[in-house]
Amino acid sequence: MSIEITSLHERPEFIDACSAWAYGQWGVHSVRTLEETRLLFASAAHGSGLPFTRVAHHGNWPVGMASLADNDCSRRPDLRPWLAAVFVHPDYRGQGIAARLIETVEHAARAQGEDRLHLITAHSQTLYERHGWHKTGMVQYPDRDCVLMEKAL
Repeated sequence: MSIEITSLHERPEFIDACSAWAYGQWGVHSVRTLEETRLLFASAAHGSGLPFTRVAHHGNWPVGMASLADNDCSRRPDLRPWLAAVFVHPDYRGQGIAARLIETVEHAARAQGEDRLHLITAHSQTLYERHGWHKTGMVQYPDRDCVLMEKAL
């Protein structure tokens, strides 16, 4: 099976899938509505700069995503930029797709002159540690404990 990674800008037909994944995965813990989430991904697909999203897909079927955002945690506006919205559809997990998405976003951040990335996670600390990320603290976002991590690029 061949999985490609493409920018959401190149595949705007995946906006609805990315929005649904993001809202379904994090929406209950987010301050954004589903429509606000969709507008955020539409902006990432049609704008330039941050945020931007990379989508893993098998042909015309999206299977995962990851974003580079200027800020992904309003409680830490002092930190930027962020690896955000890393998601792989459950049917495609365990195939290294998340690793490829993470590496793609890290490479894009480096290409933009960034020397460090940040992220928050409630459940995936081990995944990120396997890829060189380090815990730097904890943050309540918006109402649950999340691990704050960073990676030098």
